[in-house]
Amino acid sequence: MSFEQTTSQTEVDKQYKELYENELKRREKAEIILEQKTNELDKIELLLKSKDRALKDIKVKLLSYTNSQTAKNGHKEEVLVCKDLNRKLIKDAFIPMLGCNHNECNIITGNHKCDIQSDNKILRGQVKKYKKGQFQQLDRHWTSSLIEQVPQLDGASQILKELFEYPILPNGTHVDKTKKLKILCNSNYSQQTLENFLQLLNNCKKQILEYAFYGSNLQIQPEYLFGVEYENVKRNKIVVCKIEEVIKHLETLNFKVSPRKTAILLGDKGTISLQRKGGDSGRKSSNQLQFKLILSNIIDKVHVLEYKL
Repeated sequence: MSFEQTTSQTEVDKQYKELYENELKRREKAEIILEQKTNELDKIELLLKSKDRALKDIKVKLLSYTNSQTAKNGHKEEVLVCKDLNRKLIKDAFIPMLGCNHNECNIITGNHKCDIQSDNKILRGQVKKYKKGQFQQLDRHWTSSLIEQVPQLDGASQILKELFEYPILPNGTHVDKTKKLKILCNSNYSQQTLENFLQLLNNCKKQILEYAFYGSNLQIQPEYLFGVEYENVKRNKIVVCKIEEVIKHLETLNFKVSPRKTAILLGDKGTISLQRKGGDSGRKSSNQLQFKLILSNIIDKVHVLEYKL
């Protein structure tokens, strides 16, 4: 090989070596940058998890605050109704229905359906705020509690539970929403099965309604339903009717499946509805059966007395 050829080969080798070393440096730099980015992503992931936990905590606290405010507002209305009933003008206006033998009314707490009671226990009632066309919660229990109180409904137990209750997660506290509820449609049940189910509910209509309005505590049960109509935030009027008459009217209606197949309605206007409670941040209490009432649908169907506030 000539001197010129040897020199040329040496230059080529030198260039290749330089390229190789530059490539190594570039890769090392790239790996350092990649590691930095990976660390940054890990930090972001930890931050997101932290924020997610914080958001969940906020949601739980917000739900707790909302429930607390709802309870306080409910008690506030009960206190206001007691004050109303203790006023001579309103007490006199309601004498045709309530009589005049009860003394001062106060709120009453405990495991029963009574909200207010006179001190001599002659008058007991349940209080509901309402607006026209809007529903209020009437009752909330486990489906199994309803079946226990109305054992004739045992044949409807499985359908009700599959309609309202998600499976419980292994932690025992929350529901598994990756599973589906079994709604009341013909892809899940034959038409005959659905008709038999509704017929069973209608056959037990009175017992179901008595459970929803009176509860299971036989020692303390409300006799009267007091409704306070609101227009925006203004208390408009207070009405009173006998729960017994409300139930008699509701017995003239029939149970039907809701348009979305996820609830059960009593009457074409859904004056009473049975549905899954929901909410509660997915806790198992969200599986409870909830009765809802549209009180304004009843006012002109039963004998009521009213007093404009």
